[in-house]
Amino acid sequence: MYDDVNGGPTTYVDGPLDRLAISLFNAKLAAVVNAKDSEDDDLDSNAAGFDRLVALADRVGEGRSVEEQRTAVTDALLSIIPAPVRYLFKKLIKPSNWVDEMNAVVTREAFAWLVGPCEIIPRESDGVMASVRLRKCRYLEQCGCTASCTNFCKVPTQRFFKEAFGVDATLAPNHEDGSCVMTFGVAPDAKDPAFSAPCYATCKKASATSCESGQPCHRLGEQPRGY
Repeated sequence: MYDDVNGGPTTYVDGPLDRLAISLFNAKLAAVVNAKDSEDDDLDSNAAGFDRLVALADRVGEGRSVEEQRTAVTDALLSIIPAPVRYLFKKLIKPSNWVDEMNAVVTREAFAWLVGPCEIIPRESDGVMASVRLRKCRYLEQCGCTASCTNFCKVPTQRFFKEAFGVDATLAPNHEDGSCVMTFGVAPDAKDPAFSAPCYATCKKASATSCESGQPCHRLGEQPRGY
């Protein structure tokens, strides 16, 4: 459940399954950063639930290169699904339009706790119902960081679907309104515009030079090849 009044900050009321999913993912991230799986570790003492997820995401970026950050989050996502299940899926189910459509449905139904309300829309290239539009990405809205959006969410999610299920996926965030379109069955562009996005002026880690000049965020890193 969520409330977005007059375009202001979105308020979420997580149900039991949402809280369970957030707790599971928090535990995976805590393992990555060697934080205690509790609310009384050296993270912000007020960080619980989704706030804790964002705090742990910030911790992933400490002392790691951009590529190490992306790999750490990808591994955390992959660890949610047992390796034998991932192997069998790729072995028995080959990429097709119906698989892309299935992944769109799964994303809408199972990941709203992370990305917020979303809807399935036609894939731009052929009209297949294999794209998901996130109305206002929950993680992007809360972290308020171009680099975190790309390195914690976009790149790891694209890698997750490719490595877990053999499915191409492309996330196209809109930093003007906080929305994002996730398209299955389409590989990322060789020159991805996400890697030329400037800092958010409100980001605590923003570079004044990047914000004022419109240059790419200084924490984005290079676009990886073949991801």
